[in-house]
Amino acid sequence: KARRAAAHAPYRDRSRLAFIVHSFNRIANIDRLVAGLRSQGDHELIVCEDGSVDGSAEKWWSLLERPNDFFIHSNDLHEIRVLDRAIDFARAEVVCVVQDDDDVPHDTAWLDAALERFARHPRLAILGGFMGYGSFDPDPAKAKQIWGGTEFRFVQHVNIGPYFIRRAAYRDLGGWDHTFSAPGEPGIGFDNELCLRAWMGGYQVAYSFVPFKGPPGHYAVNGGTALFSELRARNSERNSATIFHRYGPYAERIDQLVVAANAELAATSPVPARARPPHQT
Repeated sequence: KARRAAAHAPYRDRSRLAFIVHSFNRIANIDRLVAGLRSQGDHELIVCEDGSVDGSAEKWWSLLERPNDFFIHSNDLHEIRVLDRAIDFARAEVVCVVQDDDDVPHDTAWLDAALERFARHPRLAILGGFMGYGSFDPDPAKAKQIWGGTEFRFVQHVNIGPYFIRRAAYRDLGGWDHTFSAPGEPGIGFDNELCLRAWMGGYQVAYSFVPFKGPPGHYAVNGGTALFSELRARNSERNSATIFHRYGPYAERIDQLVVAANAELAATSPVPARARPPHQT
C-alpha cells in the first residue's frame, strides 16, 4: 500500500474521463496502447477483455496497477454488449471508446480539445475521431465520407474510435441497439445508428480527426470482424437495411439539424485576428 500510494495518484470516485478498451487477441499492441493511454494523464481505464486466448488477459493484469484501473472479463460477447456494461460501470461524465489495434497519440492536445468541446456544447452526445459521414446513408461506399482534418464540425454519424460519449446522453438514448448483433458476432453500424438516434433525440454528433489508426485513408484492416467475412457481410447488409427503414423517413430532418448546428457553430466561433475588419473611428 505504501509503495502504491507513493507511485500513483489516489483513487477518485469521479474522474474527468474514462477510457474503455475492448480487447480480443491483440497482445502485440497492448504495450503501445497502454503507453499512449498513460501519456494522457491519470484517467479512469476500463479494459474489457473478451475471452482472448493469446495471453492478452495476463498481459493486462500485469499492467493495470493504478487505483482507477478496472478489468472486466467476458467470454466472446463482442463490442455491443461488453461496451454497454463498461459504460454503465464507468464513473466519468465522458467516456472514450478505444479499440485494441489503436495507436494513441502521446500529445494531449486532441484529448483536451475533445473535453473542452463537451463542456462548450451541452447537447453534444458523441464525438468521433476516426471517420465521419456528412450524409445519412450508412453504407460507407455511398455516404459522404469525412476522413481527416482536425477541424471540429457537426456530422450525421461517426465510427469508433476514438469515440467519445457523454454518459448521461447514452443512458437517455437507451444505449446501443442489441438487435444489431447476436452475442459473439460483429454488430456493424451500431455506432452509426446511435448517432442518428442522438440527432432525433435532441442531441448532437460531431467529428474531429485523431490519428488512432494512422494517417487519413490508410487503415489496414487485418483482424477483428474482418475475419468473419461472410458473417460480417450479412450483418452489415441487415443492419444497413434496419437503419434505412428506421431513419430513412427522417434523413432530410437529420441533414437540416446538422446544417443548423454547423451554422450556429460558425456564428459563435471566434473570428481570427487577420480576418477582422479594420477598426472604425
